[in-house]
Amino acid sequence: MVSLSQGARLPLDEEGGFGRVGRGVGLLVGIGGAALMLALGPQAGLSWPGWITLALMWTMVTFWITEAVPPAAAALLPLIVLPATGIMKAAPAAAPYADPVIFVFIGGFMIAKAIERWNLHARAALTIASKVGARPSLIVTGFILGAGAISLWISNTSTALMFAPIAVGVAKAMADAGYDDPKFGTALVLGVAYAASVGGMGTPVGSPTNLIAMGFLTEAGEPMSFARWSALALPIVAVLLPFTAWMLTRGLPKANAGDAAIGRKVLDDALRALGPMSKAETRVLAVFALVALAWMTRELLVKVPGLSGITDMGIAVAGAFLLFLLPSGSAQSPRLLDWRTAERIPWGIVLLFGGGLALAKGLEVTGVAAWIGDALSFLQVYPPWLIVGVLVLVTLVATELMSNVATLTAMLPVVAAFAKAAGIDPLLLVFPVSLAASLGYMLPTATAPNAVAYGTGLAPMGRMLSAGLKLNLAGAAAIVVMAAVMGGLLAV
Repeated sequence: MVSLSQGARLPLDEEGGFGRVGRGVGLLVGIGGAALMLALGPQAGLSWPGWITLALMWTMVTFWITEAVPPAAAALLPLIVLPATGIMKAAPAAAPYADPVIFVFIGGFMIAKAIERWNLHARAALTIASKVGARPSLIVTGFILGAGAISLWISNTSTALMFAPIAVGVAKAMADAGYDDPKFGTALVLGVAYAASVGGMGTPVGSPTNLIAMGFLTEAGEPMSFARWSALALPIVAVLLPFTAWMLTRGLPKANAGDAAIGRKVLDDALRALGPMSKAETRVLAVFALVALAWMTRELLVKVPGLSGITDMGIAVAGAFLLFLLPSGSAQSPRLLDWRTAERIPWGIVLLFGGGLALAKGLEVTGVAAWIGDALSFLQVYPPWLIVGVLVLVTLVATELMSNVATLTAMLPVVAAFAKAAGIDPLLLVFPVSLAASLGYMLPTATAPNAVAYGTGLAPMGRMLSAGLKLNLAGAAAIVVMAAVMGGLLAV
């Protein structure tokens, strides 16, 4: 019988960092660089407020890269610097920290906590794997499809943390039953990690980076709906998930009838151990389905009398509220969600998101964004697809070395400024770059799902490097092709 809690202790850290020495260097470089900039004075074309904001950006990005201070703490700097220097009043400087997109993120994470609380994720993973097939390669494929599907709706990190212990339990149960191939366990945990990141691209709530991009586009006057994002991103997911399954299962030995019988027994035992679907699971699933349906059909719902003002934020918060309101039908807890469970969502990312938007606002009002765009305007002679390719590769390399959230938060003001100066639709650059921020598959420190997989002890560094490089290149190519083919659609 598979224990769904088996496995190594899984890391919860969102960031990579460069160790104690790196943090010390980051502190000196972040503060020292800003002090040097202020001592030298503004460069041609920039005012003092703009130069101060650029120095603030230097400090924040340096702190985010090196984790000289916790990234969420670094994200609070605009609340200190912008009002104190008179660049922005306190209320406008603080407004981005309560951006509506942040509440989409909060609501989505609370729904994810309810799914995890009632073990609905385990049932989904095992059911999908069972339906796909019982041979080892098909079990891996089933987990990849399951993790990818769940990650469309909840964060990459939550998906990996939910699915990894189940994958480890299945690998151990398969070994105990006679199928003892270490490549199987490696494929399972890497498949879960990679599928979590790939699936997270597909909808706005799948990854914090998607919501950051949507919030940034809204601030730039280019709002993007839930349905539109999904329509553009899901083709990428549909290409990369099968590629991930094919790549990770290629090295597995060809399975015989005995291996398939072992797999079938393991999956059946695990599903049997879960027992029949409880009332709480059914009710959480119903709320989840209603929220997902409302997000996807919001553009139709706003035409219904009395719902003209419905937003993605309102849908997310309403879904979370329902979970606090509805009875669970279980003696374990009276409601589907309680605050003790909900308060464990990653509030630090909320602050990081707000800090990035506040910095972007400061860069805009002081003219720094336009100045950066003008400095990069020489690139506009190149075709858009080539510019997209370069930006995607730069983002990919950066996100291997720092968190995807910090990477995107640092790059978006530059990318948007260049798009404006070059006369390119911001969507054509911001959207591909935001997807590229989810492409870090090579290093354990690149993304939280990678760290989760590595923390199980079943994913050797060499295998992660080789498989991650292939998936990085495939993802970059798919994003560039999407931008080239769908450029007209993005500009609609």
